[in-house]
Amino acid sequence: MIQTITLPVPWDLKSVNVHLVNLNDGFMLIDSGVATKECFHVLESALAERGIAWPDVRTLLLTHYHPDHIGLSWKILDLTSARLIMHRADAAYLEELARVDGVPWYAQAMRIGGVPAELAAGMESALRGNRPAFRTHHPDQLLEGGETIAVKGGVFEIIWTPGHTPGHVCLYSREHRVLISGDHVLQKITPNIAWHPEHDMLANYLASLDLLLPYDIDLVIPSHGTQFNDHRTVIRGTAQHHEERCGAILGHVTDAPMTAHELVLALWRRKLSAFHHNFAVFEILAHLEYMARRGRVSPHARPDGAMAWQPAPDQR
Repeated sequence: MIQTITLPVPWDLKSVNVHLVNLNDGFMLIDSGVATKECFHVLESALAERGIAWPDVRTLLLTHYHPDHIGLSWKILDLTSARLIMHRADAAYLEELARVDGVPWYAQAMRIGGVPAELAAGMESALRGNRPAFRTHHPDQLLEGGETIAVKGGVFEIIWTPGHTPGHVCLYSREHRVLISGDHVLQKITPNIAWHPEHDMLANYLASLDLLLPYDIDLVIPSHGTQFNDHRTVIRGTAQHHEERCGAILGHVTDAPMTAHELVLALWRRKLSAFHHNFAVFEILAHLEYMARRGRVSPHARPDGAMAWQPAPDQR
C-alpha cells in the first residue's frame, strides 16, 4: 500500500523520504524531494524500477512547504499534470515567501535576536544557496484537516499538525493503523520549530503532538529516518526535549540577560555553520515566545533593537 523512496538532500540530514500510495487508478506521491538534479534522478529511477511512469502519478500531496518536501513539486506537476493537495495555511505562506523571495520577517528576527549584522548577512546568503526560488502553488484541493483521501484498500485521514510549519499535515490510515508523519514526529531528531511573529509556534507544535496520543498507531512512517512504532514514547520524549530546552534557557538568563543569538552560543557547544545558526536562532526565539507567554521570561529592548531576556519577576 505504501512504498517509501529515500532521496538525497545536500545538507546534514542527508536524505528525505517520499512515499508512493496506490490509488484505485494510479498513484499518490507524498512530497517531492529537494530541487537538485541528483534528487530528481534518484526519484525518477525509483519510479522506473517500479514500472511507474510520470503520468501514473495522479495526485501529489505536500505535507508542508519546506524545500526538501516541495523542491521538485513544480517539475513533477509539469511532468504528470497531477492533482495537487496541500494545507491552506502553507499554501498561503508559500505565496508570501514567493512575494518577498524569502522569510518576510527575517530582518525582524535577526534584529530582535541580536544577531550581528555580518553574521546575519552570511546566514541569509547560506539560506539562499540551499533553497529553491520559492514560487506559488495553486492547489486543486486546499486542506483544513479532517478530510479523507480514498486510496486503494481504504482511506487516509488528514490530521492538521501545525508547529513545524503553519500547515503541516500527517496522514492516518485507521484500517492499517499507520501514520505518515512528515516531519511532525521523528524518532532520532526533533523537527525545527521556528519563530513566527504573533504566533506561539512551540505551543502549536506541542498541542499537535498531544493530538496524536489517542490514535491507535502500529507503524509511523516519517520523512527522515526509518519507520518506527511506539509513537507515544517518541512524542513524550520530544515534548520532554522542549521542556528541557526551556529549562536550560531559564538557567542561562538567570545569570544575566541574554539575546537569542547569545543563547545559541551558550546552548550549542560546537560552532554552528551560518546555515544552521539561522535555524538555531529561530528555534530559540520560538522557545522564548513560548516561555514569555507563560510568564517564565520577560524581554527588555537594547538600544540596537535586540531583545535581551531575563526571568520574569515571579521567577526570580
